[in-house]
Amino acid sequence: MRRGGRTRLLWVIRCGETEWDAEERLRGDEDLPITAAGEAATREALERAASNPFSTPGTIHHPLDQAAVTTATIAGRILGGRRRGNDELADPAMGVLAGITLEELRDRFERRARQWEEDPSTLVPPDGEPFEDARVRLIEAMVDLLRRNRSEAVGVVLHDLGAGFIRAALAGSPRGNPRRWMEGRGRVETWALPADAVARLEASVETVGQLDAS
Repeated sequence: MRRGGRTRLLWVIRCGETEWDAEERLRGDEDLPITAAGEAATREALERAASNPFSTPGTIHHPLDQAAVTTATIAGRILGGRRRGNDELADPAMGVLAGITLEELRDRFERRARQWEEDPSTLVPPDGEPFEDARVRLIEAMVDLLRRNRSEAVGVVLHDLGAGFIRAALAGSPRGNPRRWMEGRGRVETWALPADAVARLEASVETVGQLDAS
């Protein structure tokens, strides 16, 4: 959308890489700093995106972990928006799975490893947050911020699972692998929101509730 148009944009800014991301460890909502490489890649992606003729967000919403705060700070400097923390946008807590590698996951939690690799949407990490609960939390947080912020462009920093849950919900897919929804996608994207975006998000929560009740 060019400046002055009426299409509403959602700037989806994927959180910069942490050391655990680089080592392919399960991170979840852990409070980890961004790496130097992650910071550089984030800045480069944002500078490239800022050169496009799109409306930029006045507010950039983000989870409260260190990497997300740093990502939102960089985004604010480049795009010109103020940042606003929201812990409801965090990825699910991984419990005892936090910090382990995929190889360790396969060795110690064979069934959950298969679930993680095939479709983690209903994964329940021991001592962690059920992924379905996290999905509902993230979608409800997104509904709330879209309702409160009626501006032409809204920015949000998300980790990969959170971004996948939101993208799948907007596409009308209440279940499925959230990781695959974001595979191969850019670090910064502008999504043209449909007029019924809030209704789609709410329907994705209601649909899963109906499936669980049947």
